Amino acid sequence: MTKLEPKQSLSAQLVAELREQIANGTFAPGDKLPSENELIKRYQVSRTVVREAISGLRADGILVTRQGVGAFVTNQTAKRLEPFDPGDLQGVLHMLEFRRVIETETAGLAAERRTQEDLIELKSRFDELAAHALDAKGFVLPDYHFHLTIARAAQNPFFVQIEEHIGAQIIPHSKLHVIAPDIPEDLSFLRMVHAEHESIYKAIVAGDGGAARNAMRAHLDRSLKRYSSVLDTLGTST
Repeated sequence: MTKLEPKQSLSAQLVAELREQIANGTFAPGDKLPSENELIKRYQVSRTVVREAISGLRADGILVTRQGVGAFVTNQTAKRLEPFDPGDLQGVLHMLEFRRVIETETAGLAAERRTQEDLIELKSRFDELAAHALDAKGFVLPDYHFHLTIARAAQNPFFVQIEEHIGAQIIPHSKLHVIAPDIPEDLSFLRMVHAEHESIYKAIVAGDGGAARNAMRAHLDRSLKRYSSVLDTLGTST
């Protein structure tokens, strides 16, 4: 049972959750989604929330509903969502390049536009991230939630939609142990990543758009260099 948190509309949260499950292959094209009653029980939401979420995914062409039967994932999903191939080394770098372009400006706008409610949420997400900072596998989802909260604080729905559309796979470490399961954990690497996140967080709290842009770009530049190095090593060993 997964309880959604009332940080945004519950139907939007459920849409994001189902999108991510479709993107990662939990539900493949042709699969039937759980029934309304199952979704209500699993996510502890009302029937109205479930129906709104299904309606939104149907409008996007991701689901098709059959009267009296249920909702099914369409064949258009792969074209619309395009999840990473877990073995696609270059895809990790492509994602980081994409994020560097989008998230640098997102962080700056978040610093300039964040509300008091955004700051409360951002602190909660940063604290959650800090609690998992040295857990190589456990920090991936808190990391994603931290960046998603920054996107919300930028007050531009398209930034949020991009982050929700891609899901937690936007965090490159989510793929590293699929690509290279034998790579040992590097605590110095994890500490450095946390320090970078802290710089971003402090700049947004301070309302300094320039510092937030610089901190986010530096974080993603360093990430690109780190993962390029890892993937180069993997390439030479295969």
